[in-house]
Amino acid sequence: MQTDASNVTLPGLFANKCFRIPNYQRGYAWRESQLNDLWDDIIDIQKNGTTYRPHYTGTITLQQIDQIDLTPAEKKLSASGMEYYNVVDGQQRLTTLVILLNTLAKVIKKGKKQLIENFIKIKQNVCRFAYSDTNGNSYRFFMKNIIGEANTLPCSSTIYTANLEFASSFFENKFSSLKPKELNEFQEKLLTSLVFDTKYIQNNLDVQAVFETMNNRGKPLTSLEKLKNRLLYMTSKFDATVNIKGLSDEINNGWGLIYETLGKSNDNLLSEDEFLSAYLTLLREPTDYSFSESLAETKVFQMFCNHATKYDFSMTRQHNASIKEPIVDENKIRTFVSGIANFVGHWYDVYFPDLNTQRGLHIQKIQYLNGSKEMRIFLAKLLMMANAQSALVDECLEMTEKVLFKNALPGVSLLDERRFATRARDLHKGDLTLDELKKELDELLLQPIDVQSLIGGFRYLFTYVRGNIGFHRWVALKFFLMEYENHIQRNGFPHVKWDNYYDVQIEHIMPRTWSTHWSLEMNNYLNAHQSLNVDEVERAKNILINSLGNLTIIQDIKNAGVGNNPWAIKQKAYINGSYSEIEVATNTSWHPWGHDSIKARGKRMLDFMCDYLEHNNYRPITVTQNATQDDYTDILFFEAKYN
Repeated sequence: MQTDASNVTLPGLFANKCFRIPNYQRGYAWRESQLNDLWDDIIDIQKNGTTYRPHYTGTITLQQIDQIDLTPAEKKLSASGMEYYNVVDGQQRLTTLVILLNTLAKVIKKGKKQLIENFIKIKQNVCRFAYSDTNGNSYRFFMKNIIGEANTLPCSSTIYTANLEFASSFFENKFSSLKPKELNEFQEKLLTSLVFDTKYIQNNLDVQAVFETMNNRGKPLTSLEKLKNRLLYMTSKFDATVNIKGLSDEINNGWGLIYETLGKSNDNLLSEDEFLSAYLTLLREPTDYSFSESLAETKVFQMFCNHATKYDFSMTRQHNASIKEPIVDENKIRTFVSGIANFVGHWYDVYFPDLNTQRGLHIQKIQYLNGSKEMRIFLAKLLMMANAQSALVDECLEMTEKVLFKNALPGVSLLDERRFATRARDLHKGDLTLDELKKELDELLLQPIDVQSLIGGFRYLFTYVRGNIGFHRWVALKFFLMEYENHIQRNGFPHVKWDNYYDVQIEHIMPRTWSTHWSLEMNNYLNAHQSLNVDEVERAKNILINSLGNLTIIQDIKNAGVGNNPWAIKQKAYINGSYSEIEVATNTSWHPWGHDSIKARGKRMLDFMCDYLEHNNYRPITVTQNATQDDYTDILFFEAKYN
């Protein structure tokens, strides 16, 4: 084992050493800002006489790898003096420098072979630097796409592989602008000017002490990373009756799976701290419905510390202070690690559901109605139970979607939707069964809607408080229009898909700027209500334009360009649009478009709303065609009654 040293150059750092990134480390995270910082630092290095000035590049903390963990090829080289080390800290920096050296070796003419042998790979194709998990995605990508090993198995794209690829392209672009002389100068700076402090640690206790106080450049440690090292530290304190190495391997493997899963999307790295706070919500009761990220960090370190039993088990405001955290033992750590490693795949599937399946579509639609962390926790818990109770989980998902839509109706208040996180914890603890959850959802769907509150809620959308834009203020408008689109589509090929939900646009058929081409239609409407005063006329105009029957989703952005055109032009554009557009364009009983068309279409859409809310042959609201004398205010409102 080597001793700590300061002012070590790159050749000194790599002398007789190979480096591995252990699988419990997060993947490569540097992006353009960090790469630019490093590049500028190197470019700005100046000479002090005939040599370049030293440039301190940080600390590299290493832990020697046991012989038993080496491959046969590595053991053979080890016999001749090669040493192998896990990079405990400095992996982002060291990975970047290896990519930089590898890219430089491709463009220089002098010293290419020496660069490759000293920093990239040596005899028998053993790399000087690699990821330790030879079955891992980052290892395969690094070997194939960065180092160029042709025999490496295929790999999938993740946020970490995207970062590796970006770094390689970044340096290729930078080197392409340098002349041969500048390339040689750059190489000399790398090999002579960059200096490091090296620290060697021997056991998990030292790893814990060092790791929690370290920061990678621009990438502070997450709570999840610090927790992993806390678990390793606590494991190291167990007596000889515990298989410490076996438990440490479980922790490392579990965290390796977590990091790989959270980074599976190549453009969206899921938050480690949010994930940890979500899982903790299933295990302990927070002060609110779910743990915040900061409170989760506090609580999880209470769970796994030397004096865990002095902390309360729950963090609710009215918790039982006599119930404390259990002592930290092998079972507590093992149960936590296996549980959180199992949870991560379901958490990922909530963020990225398979929209080609009915289950995945329900999961995504639920999040269109409620995208909170509390709802994601609930959905992930349902997915955890799907293997054993698949049909029941799907029923609960479908019912949850309808409950959320019903709760989104103006004037209706079924429940505080944050309580879904509490129900997830109840399911996890066994205090609630899926059958009992289904019964709760069933009761919510059968709960009658107060007619006057509903009508009052819709009317309120047209007040001047926060804008009098009518149905555009309804939080579930787009969801409802998408459901209506799917309803009239029936068995046809979808023109507007749920996975494009956030790109879908809503258009006024009779435009808000109606005065340019729609004066005749508006005047026909107002002529039927000549008794209105000035204020009532303005209100009537606003209600007509922002009525539900006058709103449609459009298939693509090109149709938005005809938004203010007269009816004849819009009708032609709608023929090739969404099913909702086609319905408007082809239903001759609605032509030409105006007051009667808007009212008739709105009535049809409200009829569908009642159908959508029907549950077990019960319709909580029923639309009738009763009209009031004050017709201008009720063009979009409806009389409702219970079955």
